Formats: sequence, structure tokens, C-alpha cells
Amino acid sequence: MRSYTLLSLGALASAATIDVNVGQSGLTYSPDTVQAAVGDIVNFHFYPGEHAVTQSTFDSPCQPVSGNAINSGVINSNSGQASTMFSMTVNSTDPIWLYCGQVGHCAAGMAMVINAPSNGNTLDAYKQAASSQSGTIPSDVFGGVIVANVDNAGSSSSSPAGSSSATTSAASTTAATSSSTASASASPTSNAASSSFGVMGLEWSLVGTLLAPAMAYIFS
Repeated sequence: MRSYTLLSLGALASAATIDVNVGQSGLTYSPDTVQAAVGDIVNFHFYPGEHAVTQSTFDSPCQPVSGNAINSGVINSNSGQASTMFSMTVNSTDPIWLYCGQVGHCAAGMAMVINAPSNGNTLDAYKQAASSQSGTIPSDVFGGVIVANVDNAGSSSSSPAGSSSATTSAASTTAATSSSTASASASPTSNAASSSFGVMGLEWSLVGTLLAPAMAYIFS
């Protein structure tokens, strides 16, 4: 069990993350050809326009594979990358043919392949066959998950919080400094007052000592 766990952790550590931009430059996936090992993660980032990532076979372009396959559903963005992305883990080195099933997209050549065969079927041949097909998009998401787009997650919200924290800290430091200064200022004043009263007390004591004999003589 321990060896299996170590092997699993090693596989996770060596897994690569591959980014694919969907619709960034028209009806394209960029890159449209990807080599991925088992365990690698492919993240699809969606640009303005409604697009999808759906798996088909080479022989049936633009038509979804039934059963255990891949489908992101339609994801839209109004500006820049969408706030969500479709993330899938590669579980086979077999070719994975993908297309966008929005009306006219697949026929226009919006397709890609993960682990293209070294000979025989090519992406160009797939696109050529797709040119006369109508795309279809299943309604359910499968073969991957819709998650927050890590490339679109801004960190600006954390900056004000950091600034606020720094400001609060600075204010606390200033307050502490002011308090120390006030205490330091008050302390000499208090000591001076105590010293003054001490001197006055001593003077009155001396006066009393000197006058006592004279008063005794007068009233004798």
C-alpha cells in the first residue's frame, strides 16, 4: 500500500498542465494539436462567443461520442477569458478528437486532437470531413469539470486588504508611539511637580524650626 501511494504521489507530481485557448483567434483551438501523457491535465479557456469542447470519433466528425467521453457544454464570455474553464484529465494515450458543436463552428474547421496518431488519420483530414457536417452539443457536462478559470482569477482584491492591513498596522504603531511619547512627557512633569512640593515642604520645616524659640520667648 505504501509503495502504491508513493507511486501515485509521484505521478501527480510529474503531471503536466496544458492550456488550450478556445475561440481566441476566431473559430479555432490554440493549440489545435496536443501531446499529453496519462494523468496530464488539459485546461480549456474560453474567449468571447459561445463555444464548446466535445469529443467525437475520427470517422464521425462533429458528432458526440456516446458513453464515457468528453463534453464541456456551451461556455460564453463577454470580454476576455470566461470566468470558468473546462478542465479534464487525460486517461489514455489514444487519439482524442474534439470539436465545437455550435452552429457552423465545426464545419468551419473548429476542431483539435489530443495525441494524434503518428500516421494515418490527420487533423486536416478530420477538418475536411467536418466541412459538410452539422455540429451537435450534448446538454450534460462529462469527461471533465467546470471550474474557476485560474488564468482569469485576479489578485487585485487582495491588494486593498493588504494595504488596509498595513495601514491599520501603521496606525497602531503611531498610536503606540503617541502613547509612549505622552507617557514620557507626563512623567518628567509629574516628577518635577513632586520635586517642587518636596522643596517647599523642606523650606516650611526650616521656617518652623527657626521661629519656634522666638514664639516661645514671646509668649513666656
